[in-house]
Amino acid sequence: MLEYIKDHWIQYLIGATVAVLLGLGLSYYLGQKWSTPESVREQRIAEEQVTGSEDLGDVDFDDDISQESDTDEAQ
Repeated sequence: MLEYIKDHWIQYLIGATVAVLLGLGLSYYLGQKWSTPESVREQRIAEEQVTGSEDLGDVDFDDDISQESDTDEAQ
C-alpha cells in the first residue's frame, strides 16, 4: 500500500489541491450568495448609531466571571 502511494504521490497532490480549491470556491460562492446584503448592514449600523450604546449599559460583564470563580471554589 505504501509503495502504491509513493508511486502515485503526484496524483494525490493534485487531488488534494483540487479538493482545497473546490472547497474555497464553494465557500466563497455561498458567502456571496447568502451573506447579509449591504443595504441591510447599512440599516442595522444606522439603527445602532441612533440607539447608541445604551443597551450595553445594563449588562454587567464582570458578573459572569465572578460567578464562574465562585462555583470553582465551591467544588
